[in-house]
Amino acid sequence: MELLKNKVAIVTGGSRGLGKAIALKFAYHGASLILVATNQDRLNQAAEEVRNRGAKAEIVAGDIAKPAFSEEIVKVTLDHFGQIDVLVNCAGVITRTPVEKLPLEDWYRVIDVNLHGTFHACRAVLPFMRRQASGKIINMTSQMAKLPHPSASPSYEVSKAGQIALTRHLAYHYAQYNICINAIAPGSINTDLPKSMNPEARERLRSAIPLRRLGEPDEVADCALFLATSLSDYITGETIDINGGTLMD
Repeated sequence: MELLKNKVAIVTGGSRGLGKAIALKFAYHGASLILVATNQDRLNQAAEEVRNRGAKAEIVAGDIAKPAFSEEIVKVTLDHFGQIDVLVNCAGVITRTPVEKLPLEDWYRVIDVNLHGTFHACRAVLPFMRRQASGKIINMTSQMAKLPHPSASPSYEVSKAGQIALTRHLAYHYAQYNICINAIAPGSINTDLPKSMNPEARERLRSAIPLRRLGEPDEVADCALFLATSLSDYITGETIDINGGTLMD
């Protein structure tokens, strides 16, 4: 069943990791994709994988932290597909420097990409969604928004907590236009960072999870698919935890 047939989705951070997994899941279910990231080569590779699944895909390379870039994304989307049904804000950066050693430019950069980038993209698509009286926005936050992490910089946790607050604010104000806005808060997912860990560190990570395994990107993509479709039409302003039980909220 093509749950997103005739729908158009923008996925920021769509060239790798969770963003790419979500894009491929959406493609499988019939969506046309606009993939957004900074690295054009990786974007082209991801777009080719989307097309191999029988879906249409276009790319937009640039820095989501810049307000004008989100306007460009919307223009490209409308020029190619004429509509915007789903926005997934998955672009993000992380640093792991302790607060007393954290350069101010690193603090600002993480906030600019993770939180301000989400805000810019939402603000760019919301007028169109409001006019068409429908839309789904999914913001990719993190378990670290709710649970301090021993090695993450404070800027990352603050940016992700801000995404949750932004999600609730926008969901409240745009519900009257039939726009549903939700967030996903993944815990330990089997992406590039866990894969790079040595076996001992990876085992410590795994053993701390009640389900005794890391999540898979495809499991996060399944949740995004649910939030992007009519199956979730009566859910808005929520943050869904996907963490194997490490945080039962």
